[in-house]
Amino acid sequence: MKINNLKHYIKFILLTVMLIINGSVNAEIGGDFTLKDYNNNEYKLSDSEKIKIIFFGFLNCPDICPTALSEVSSLLKKLEKLSDNIEPIFITVDPTRDTPKLLKNYLTFFDERIVGLTGTQEQIEKVSNQYHVYYSYQNKGEVKNYTVNHTANMYLVNKNNKVEKIFIPGTPFTEFFKYINRYLMKDIKNLPLQ
Repeated sequence: MKINNLKHYIKFILLTVMLIINGSVNAEIGGDFTLKDYNNNEYKLSDSEKIKIIFFGFLNCPDICPTALSEVSSLLKKLEKLSDNIEPIFITVDPTRDTPKLLKNYLTFFDERIVGLTGTQEQIEKVSNQYHVYYSYQNKGEVKNYTVNHTANMYLVNKNNKVEKIFIPGTPFTEFFKYINRYLMKDIKNLPLQ
């Protein structure tokens, strides 16, 4: 692991621990970005007026990414009409293999509303740094089916592109659904978030 990656990973771990202890999100996390969607169109986060759920991953992921995408799909179905107010976003951390066409085919299998984003390695690095996402390639260049270790958080991002909440891996689906449902009700109907 490169020293720079190690520093980034340690910073991420410390921020996650602070989040869990304090129950709030550090203002440094998140923000606007521009990438390419799976239709090869420019995608700018601030152009969306919806609430976003952002997840970073890669298509060859054996377990974490499919599980997260299944949960997002289940969330959208369970929210019914309220899901019209959410834009779920999957950002690849493996832009070399995860082409726009592959992203589209894979993500629409889970739910056609999930937007797949990619970019150059530099763009992905920039966005991952904004969201404090750690990733590293295992044996890239040595084997074709290399794996990618990555942060598996889901980010709830408000209409102003500020991170409202981070759902860490292992968050029970009922808790995930309940929080998002209440957040949407608060946003749409101006109800208090308790």
